[in-house]
Amino acid sequence: MDFKELKETLLKVFIWFLVVTAIGAIIAVLVGEFGDFLGKVLVSTLSISAASICAMSCAAFIEKRQRQGWGLAGIALAAVTAVLIITGLWVEVGDTDYWKTTISLGVAAAALAHIFLLLLPDLDAQHRWTQQVSAIAITTLAVQIIGAVLAEIDEDVYYRLLAAVGIVVGLGTLIVPILMKLSKEGKRVVETLILERVEGDRFTDPAGRTYKVTRTDAEESGDGGTREGESEEVAT
Repeated sequence: MDFKELKETLLKVFIWFLVVTAIGAIIAVLVGEFGDFLGKVLVSTLSISAASICAMSCAAFIEKRQRQGWGLAGIALAAVTAVLIITGLWVEVGDTDYWKTTISLGVAAAALAHIFLLLLPDLDAQHRWTQQVSAIAITTLAVQIIGAVLAEIDEDVYYRLLAAVGIVVGLGTLIVPILMKLSKEGKRVVETLILERVEGDRFTDPAGRTYKVTRTDAEESGDGGTREGESEEVAT
């Protein structure tokens, strides 16, 4: 399976359903009514869009980290959640357990997608602990939310703890991209330029561009070796 192609397909699906959602919202505003049918259409398209976003994150994780098990599990959770939401809306399922299960699966899918996004960046070794802590915090928050939904917890202390973990999740979500930016800026980019001599000090690269190469170490080294040089591209 080509997960890069899958990611691109999911992106297109997300865009199309986002457009459909926007059109539906515009119609609702212009008509002045937000009927049951239009509400179901909007929620259905939003569900597919959200599932596409989660699946894109999972596909990107598989493509970069080569961990198909977890990635495919995330895609499956996102797809099943979307199907359950759409089915429940249009069939008008009123069973509480059905919706508890749907919400729990949705939370799990969103949590996996969130974790995968934060694990994608290649941070410096001394910063990678932030990704691990963020993953643990997201998992903890997801378990807390699912527990609250399934057990219908109504304890103030429980939700205070949930909010505290949520703050840690938010902090990690902000810190990891910043560290990724710092890691990129601190890394030295090494590029290899392969040149073939044409005549004298003129060279060409595989693309056919012509360069005029001037040695900068000739006076210092006094030998025929070349340790470093600089090149000036000449228009052909």
